[in-house]
Amino acid sequence: MKLFGKKTEQPSLVCRICKMEFSDPDRTMRHMVKAHSKPTKEKK
Repeated sequence: MKLFGKKTEQPSLVCRICKMEFSDPDRTMRHMVKAHSKPTKEKK
């Protein structure tokens, strides 16, 4: 009866940044790391 425990989050299937939708929560996390973790380099 965990009244004050940490709430578990449902794994999201939609990227919070670009709103892309995925079929698997693990795939969503891999996308977040690969697409949104590093700043993009601009070519001059």
